[in-house]
Amino acid sequence: MTEPTNAEPAPEQPAKPRRWWQIWRPSAPKPKRPLLLRLFGMSLWGTLKLTLLCILTGFIVLAMQFDPTDPNFDTTDAISALLANALATSKWAITNFWKPALTGASVIVPLWILWRLVTLPFRK
Repeated sequence: MTEPTNAEPAPEQPAKPRRWWQIWRPSAPKPKRPLLLRLFGMSLWGTLKLTLLCILTGFIVLAMQFDPTDPNFDTTDAISALLANALATSKWAITNFWKPALTGASVIVPLWILWRLVTLPFRK
């Protein structure tokens, strides 16, 4: 004869609550994207930012009158000229941009803080 066991069955794990987006769409794992797509795949906004960065860099290089085909071209002189121009540009930006930056910050920062407070309950 076997003795009756008093061991209770293991309680079932409660089901995870489903999120609202899981109701309409099954949660299947996404397939891994190919390497080239992961390296060079960009959104339209990313492409626009990269294009604007290229244009800005082109303006800076052209303003420095950079010409690597010049027979008198020297890399160390080019780097020192680049650093000198960067420092001069920084000094000019500090002396001329603080007023518009302060004015813009006086509008943007309170709106940003308000937005962060309003969206606080919805963020993880």
